[in-house]
Amino acid sequence: MDQKIKRALFFIIIGLVLTQALFSAITATYVPANPVYFKKGNEISTPSTPAGSFSSNDLVAHIGTIKIFKEPNDRYWDPFLVNINTASHVSFVGPFFGWGGGAVTSTQLKIIGKSSMQNSPVDYWLSQETWPLEGWYGTEITDNPYVVDIFLKSTHNSSLFDENAIYSIPAGELGSFNIKVTTDLNRGTEKYISVNGQEIPPGGQPPATSVPIPEGGPGAPITDIPIGDIPLPLTYHINIRNESPFDLNHAYNSSGVKVATTEVVIGNGEVGVNYNLQIKFTNPQNSTDFTLRPKESPYGYSIPYNLRFGDISGIKGGTLYDWNNLLSTGGNSKEIKIYNVDKSKADQAPAGIFEDTITVEILSTN
Repeated sequence: MDQKIKRALFFIIIGLVLTQALFSAITATYVPANPVYFKKGNEISTPSTPAGSFSSNDLVAHIGTIKIFKEPNDRYWDPFLVNINTASHVSFVGPFFGWGGGAVTSTQLKIIGKSSMQNSPVDYWLSQETWPLEGWYGTEITDNPYVVDIFLKSTHNSSLFDENAIYSIPAGELGSFNIKVTTDLNRGTEKYISVNGQEIPPGGQPPATSVPIPEGGPGAPITDIPIGDIPLPLTYHINIRNESPFDLNHAYNSSGVKVATTEVVIGNGEVGVNYNLQIKFTNPQNSTDFTLRPKESPYGYSIPYNLRFGDISGIKGGTLYDWNNLLSTGGNSKEIKIYNVDKSKADQAPAGIFEDTITVEILSTN
């Protein structure tokens, strides 16, 4: 009799472990949009929200995407955002041509959701403690993954906002959330699921840390929000075109000899705007003066020389030099020359190949 009881208990424990393991297969991710930008509603789209889901009269920004994953044998219903700390109407600060007459004004944005199982976006009232992603009761989620895009939408016509301006959302307007789903519809069993790797405490308690809606964290502001196309980042394409080896006889005087050309092409710059850089030259010895040394012995016999960059003579190692007024269209280039090579040192040098390795570091000041 005792043996049979122990065996039965053993199987019950295994069953509980398996039940927990099967449930833990329902997980979620949330990826906040970065950067956040607004466009006319008819121009906004994602893989789960086709273009035309919003009207051209709306000003809309995509702020993030939730995805819920399940294993083939899992079933769940009624995914809810819970423990929410977000305003139902979000402040939007920037030029407004309604009552503001173009002055910086605070208007309001609605929070909107569109799931992969819905035909149209719906309003979210996230000032509530709990809000459904799909429906209030009895909706089984069959999509895998189940995808929900979250948007911000203006409460005023898009024509009243300045497409050339930058807007912001103050701190505290956007908050955080957790997600609960129903795993047994008959018993109404609700459970938290892990979002972005959250640890789910036992006993039905919420996770210790909720998931932030803005990328900067719960309550963080979103600043520098443009309207229109995403501004492409300013880039610098740099090429150092070497011209060595060279004849040392041409480098003894102050005219010198060209050893390289530095070329910079600016990407995504504004037409008519000039850009500024700083440039720094260093050698293997990290010294302020430059020397030619035997190829196989960088700390061997040295032949001093001077370095010129464009019209800047007497370049010192490790010092930053300005390279201003670069054009935003076309290429920008400057020659690197060596000059005033110490002839007496060169005449006394042992036979062989002498060289110097110069590292060129270019920094943007824009």
